[in-house]
Amino acid sequence: NTMKRVLPLVLVTIVIVCPVSAQERRSTEADRATTIAFARVGVVDVEGGRVLTDQTVIVREGRIAALGSSQEVPVPAGASVVDGKGHFLVPGFADMHVHLYTEGDVMTYVANGVTTVRNMAGDSTHLEFRRRVSAGDMIGPRILTAGPVIETGSLSHPDNVLLTDHASARREVERQRAAGYDFIKVYNQMSPEVYASVIAAAKEFNMSVVGHVPFEVGLRGALAARQNSIEHLRGYLQELVPPAAPVQPRASLRNLSVAWNYADDSRSSALVALTVAAGTWNSPTLVFSVHEMSPASEHARLLARSETKLLSLRGLPDRSKKEGYLGDFTEADFAATQRGLEAQFRLLRALDKAGAGLLVGTDSWLSGFAYADELELLVKAGLTPARVLRMATVDAARFLGEADQWGTIAVGRRADLVLLDANPLRDIANARRIRAVVSNGRLLRRADLDTLLGIARSKAR
Repeated sequence: NTMKRVLPLVLVTIVIVCPVSAQERRSTEADRATTIAFARVGVVDVEGGRVLTDQTVIVREGRIAALGSSQEVPVPAGASVVDGKGHFLVPGFADMHVHLYTEGDVMTYVANGVTTVRNMAGDSTHLEFRRRVSAGDMIGPRILTAGPVIETGSLSHPDNVLLTDHASARREVERQRAAGYDFIKVYNQMSPEVYASVIAAAKEFNMSVVGHVPFEVGLRGALAARQNSIEHLRGYLQELVPPAAPVQPRASLRNLSVAWNYADDSRSSALVALTVAAGTWNSPTLVFSVHEMSPASEHARLLARSETKLLSLRGLPDRSKKEGYLGDFTEADFAATQRGLEAQFRLLRALDKAGAGLLVGTDSWLSGFAYADELELLVKAGLTPARVLRMATVDAARFLGEADQWGTIAVGRRADLVLLDANPLRDIANARRIRAVVSNGRLLRRADLDTLLGIARSKAR
């Protein structure tokens, strides 16, 4: 029993810290193929919003091999057994808006129960992260990644790609497809003509188009084109804020944040109906506003959180320098941004009531740890814990066209699993109380996850 308990910790250290030799890789693969049994556990049925009590779940070769009453499902000899009595098993979470900077950042997602991520701006580094995680050479979530973000006019970031016409749009989409990227991300600056070319090329090469709503295209144009997902509720604001409002939702992040205070809810019903008709999903990333644009006192509390010591913080602007995308914010603007969240909450409730697709995404420098913050904000917005759990699991799988592969706990599904100490259907904050994770066929108990976080900390700086 001692050896069974110590082995996963040793493997975590070997796999992540050292170059992987052939012998070590064989050991890792053997560990991933081990049969795992969650005995006497409460299984959370995320689609039904209920708990199936006293269940045994058998995992073999990364898939759920058996599931049923503990009186009827035997535990196989030699299985790694997790006593689930008093605990709750949920599908692994999906963070559908992340930016991965370092290996350490990648690791923190699994330690927070996130077993799938959608990386929203990528390069060859992210393709390598994806390869290593898939091969078992690095512990991390399954990674889906965009390539470089595409724009027209001028570049907002040096890593983005500038398109000029139909030919360049088609060429870039084809290039990203050939390189192995999973989807195309569009940004703020893009002409309607090039946007249409990107949409057409993406259909030709079977890639989805996600991201911001380009200013010149507008929400109605993006919905008419059936853009697959919209991030940060972009585009809605330009439709909701009257022309006479003192702050208009123009290009600066300051305006796009503060202008939510002037949103006119009477304008939202038509937009919600168009969203549902288009089949376009939204990833609201509420926590982005809370983490990035909080007043000074709250920002200081965030920086004091113990989790910040585990992260690279490369995505966090230095407010003292008054530069970058937060450079023109005042303290009054930060406070106004927080008040404006109420308008986003109202829009979210309207989208949810109408049956629009919603995803959980963070876009936060607090990699992994921000996920539970986002879940709690979604409940604060007025969604039920059961609804938020669906968004975090099976709805993400549905968005990707993979609901028959993961997102629920059922025989044959991929065994992306999180064991919690308390019922998240009663209190979504219980999603923080992680006892164990199964990711990529590997069982990580609480001590293993703590070891993983220690390694992440060593790689953070």
